[in-house]
Amino acid sequence: MLRKVKVKNGLLQGMTGKDPRITVFRGVPYAKPPVGELRWKAPQPAEDWEGVRKCYEYADMAMMRVHPGMDDDFYTKELHPVAAEYKMSEDCLYLNIFTPAKTTEDNIPVFVYIHGGGLQDGYSYEVEFDPERVARRGVIVVMVAYRLGLFGFLAHPEITARTPEGEVISNFGMQDQSMAIHWVYDNIRAFGGDPDNIVICGQSAGARSVQAQICTPLNDGLIKGAIIQSAVSMMFGDEDQSMAAIPSLQEAEKYGADFLQTIGIDSLEEAEKTDAHELMRRLDKASEKTRYVFGLCTDGRFVRESAPSAYYNNRVADIPLIVGVCRLKTQSPCRKGGLNYQEFLQKAKKYGDREAEFLRLAEVTNDEEADALMAGDAFNNFLAGTRGFCELRSSMGQKVYYYIFDHDIPGDDAGSFHGSDLWFMFDSLGNSWRPFEGKHYDLARQVTSYWTNFVKYKDPNGTDYNGNPLPLWEPYSRDKKAVMKFLDTPVPEILEECPVLDFRLAWGKERLTDKE
Repeated sequence: MLRKVKVKNGLLQGMTGKDPRITVFRGVPYAKPPVGELRWKAPQPAEDWEGVRKCYEYADMAMMRVHPGMDDDFYTKELHPVAAEYKMSEDCLYLNIFTPAKTTEDNIPVFVYIHGGGLQDGYSYEVEFDPERVARRGVIVVMVAYRLGLFGFLAHPEITARTPEGEVISNFGMQDQSMAIHWVYDNIRAFGGDPDNIVICGQSAGARSVQAQICTPLNDGLIKGAIIQSAVSMMFGDEDQSMAAIPSLQEAEKYGADFLQTIGIDSLEEAEKTDAHELMRRLDKASEKTRYVFGLCTDGRFVRESAPSAYYNNRVADIPLIVGVCRLKTQSPCRKGGLNYQEFLQKAKKYGDREAEFLRLAEVTNDEEADALMAGDAFNNFLAGTRGFCELRSSMGQKVYYYIFDHDIPGDDAGSFHGSDLWFMFDSLGNSWRPFEGKHYDLARQVTSYWTNFVKYKDPNGTDYNGNPLPLWEPYSRDKKAVMKFLDTPVPEILEECPVLDFRLAWGKERLTDKE
């Protein structure tokens, strides 16, 4: 197997994985440590090293407000049972690479994964990730770490002032991810990979990250497919303004400056000299009153516009996609539902001279029907967004595969919670505390096969790891609204028409498509 490789910066030594047919390279640097004078600056290329760098240990987690695994909560038990053992630091820009290659000429497809966590939390070696199990299907898996929260997304007038003309301002975490993708493109042949066959994938905030990466022109030509899990950021032009767009650079600058003042820091220079853990302590303290969240802003270069704007205007990579959601997430308070009949009638007024058309299509006459409409494909924040995206992109000729996870999760009443699909796509059920049984392992084998087939062929169909034919998963189209429902088994279905969703999508096209 390919245990030692030569990348542009020097020699790397990997180690035998749990499966001896996989070589694991942990803690591979793709950028300089963003510390000292590189804090809150664009990532810089990694420096060369002498001799052989032994890639046996995971690098530190990115700085977070709360160290994962320290609380006695749902996600500590579920995802972070040993996270308390790991260190956190600013020195976090590393990759973990899992390759089944025997030679540098193997030309294996590449699966790049971006973890979630709200852009505030998470790390690339959480217990639900088992990249070896995925790599065993004949792909190289690259797990990406990036700067989070305050260190990854602070904007500030002084940051803007010192950024050279034409370079990206803020959005450091997105810049990190992009540099990682570029590093993979430049170096993956050394691991037996095919740089012209890179598919990126992410869940939750990782899904949002994937959307940013396929919309930015800075990655043009590098990404050949994408998987967006829970869920697509999509707007229809009828949302509250607070929900309709990411902050402008100027808004983010003001937010950042106000935050530093709140924690008793008067300038960016003072913030740069403050210890990273002390900044996290102050952030945690300040969040007791107001939760400070640092995320994407429209910087004008990396993030030129919101993802929905890019979708409506077809300013997005022309690549095949898999998109979907976990069913239970759509039933949470985040679904933006719960209207009574009178509130529904008030909502209809925003459509102006098309109010009567909307009411005719909605066919709502009472509180129960109003709530059902808000909870379904027409308005549910996750279902409507993802299905609306499928409608839009398929109408523009892009191939998109839609799924809904609604699988049985044993051990408690959590159901198909947000992120539960990760146990199945990584075929990592054996890492979980939950009493998974045969049917769960069968489903995981099939789901992982769909995902890796997509990485290889840009089509999830074919056979599973055991050579069994997979149930046919057709792409979504206007004429055939196909969805794969992952229940006890994969169940292909065709969705019924949804006239209200069509109405909202047309409304969005009128308002979010550029006018000549």
